[in-house]
Amino acid sequence: MNRYADVNTPFAIDLDWWRSRRRSLERLLADMVGESDPGASNGAPLDYIDPDTGEVHQLQPLWVRVLVERAHKPDFLDPAIPLATAVFRTLIENMNRPMSAVEIYRRISRTSPDVILRLLRAAEDEYGIVPILPEAKPRRRSRRRPS
Repeated sequence: MNRYADVNTPFAIDLDWWRSRRRSLERLLADMVGESDPGASNGAPLDYIDPDTGEVHQLQPLWVRVLVERAHKPDFLDPAIPLATAVFRTLIENMNRPMSAVEIYRRISRTSPDVILRLLRAAEDEYGIVPILPEAKPRRRSRRRPS
């Protein structure tokens, strides 16, 4: 994990991480909607219209089901679920648009941004959540003119 991530650093679910480790994001999404067979909802990506912005997003069918059937219900981010699960669900609910520890804290109102940051730093091993860091720009050498 990058030690430079702070409470304002955005994080997102690395979908390639799931594929490279042969883990099933679809299984977790299926569990969220009570689907016993994650393959039953496989298919071409679906258009999902963000109700807040009107933007159209191409999402996996199970992801759309989570957003339509579960994400708006109060128990989706119930305070009784583990904090790591709440953070993961918050990113799912936000269509995996990067969110900082501060933004996640504002959404779930649990613990503190610092605690959420510590969890995010460790979440790659369980949920493939990684920081979205700006690309490092090469340093330009200053040219000294001969005097």
